[in-house]
Amino acid sequence: MTEGLPRLARPESVEELSELVTRAHRDFRTVAVYGGGTALDDHPPGRTPGLLIDMGGLGQVIEHSPGDLILVAGAGATISELNRVAETGDQELLPDFPADRTDSGSTLGGAIATRAVGPRRIGRLPVREVVLGVTVVLADGTIAKAGGKVVKNVAGYDLAKLMTGSWGTLGIIASAAVRLYPQSQAQGFVEIPGADSALGVLGSQVAPAAVEIDRSPGGQASTVVMVEGLPESVESRTRTIVDTFPGARHSVRPSWWSRRAQAPVTIRASVSPALVPKLVAEIARLEDTIGYPIQLRGSAMGVFDLGVGGLDTDPTIATRVVLEHLRTWGQKQLSATVLCAPASVWGDVDAWGEIPGFGIMRTIKDQFDPDGLLSPGRGIGGL
Repeated sequence: MTEGLPRLARPESVEELSELVTRAHRDFRTVAVYGGGTALDDHPPGRTPGLLIDMGGLGQVIEHSPGDLILVAGAGATISELNRVAETGDQELLPDFPADRTDSGSTLGGAIATRAVGPRRIGRLPVREVVLGVTVVLADGTIAKAGGKVVKNVAGYDLAKLMTGSWGTLGIIASAAVRLYPQSQAQGFVEIPGADSALGVLGSQVAPAAVEIDRSPGGQASTVVMVEGLPESVESRTRTIVDTFPGARHSVRPSWWSRRAQAPVTIRASVSPALVPKLVAEIARLEDTIGYPIQLRGSAMGVFDLGVGGLDTDPTIATRVVLEHLRTWGQKQLSATVLCAPASVWGDVDAWGEIPGFGIMRTIKDQFDPDGLLSPGRGIGGL
């Protein structure tokens, strides 16, 4: 390439991606990447990049090894396409990804960079534990591979784990190898009123694949349990849940399953599983007190997305009030951060609160991207 660096590019190879980033680094231009666009509204919007890279040109399946339960693909490959490939061997991707993002074209690189997770997080390893290797283009254009080529400023780091949840601020994922999982032959669902039984289900011998809690504004919470496996095992375990927990009944997959609550602002709240019933009750009381609708949806493992406010609600005020109230619990009991909000909200509220280990995150950012050119402002804490 001898012409000027474009504002938008769609590389077709790792080498082309490397050359683009090298030139952007030389010209001191910021760089952002675009996969399926399903997480563009999450985290702060960041500054307008000098170079926006569409990763769709790196969407090929590189290797599928059914016997080894491994799939290697370019970062621009969609999760839905990778699952279709895995299905040819009666397998699926080991980590569970959100259905709303997968249906909208979420890509492998984007899912890793944003550490996406779906309901089946109980019996499945998280993304950072199932990414076996990555090829990454660093801020200066260097191509680095986990377990392969290691350059000076990468030595001592596990690249695959480091890139997981980095939001494109440490390097650009070009390809990745991920573990596969045998496809379940059957799934079953049970609905239980309220949230008080959630911890009991988690600790039971029915081995649930997911235990999700949903509460609409002004409504009552319900717990939905998913089990999967052989048909006779699913039937036996769902029957055990119905017989064990008061009010439990056989159900079907809810329409909201694996989909985020829709609201002007999404706040992510995390507590220990033992505190889940308290959090659900507290959200109901808070909604009554402040008059803003709050939708709660998430895992009994203790990670919830709170959809805050309505169309006629000032999103900044609603966000600030809910965050301040939740943080009165204290950092050790509950963490609350803004996940998705209008651009105007991010600068007017304490969106992150106290971030454990933030100093280390900043040090790593400075080592990998000393000039701050990769997706500035998009990372945790606005890195």
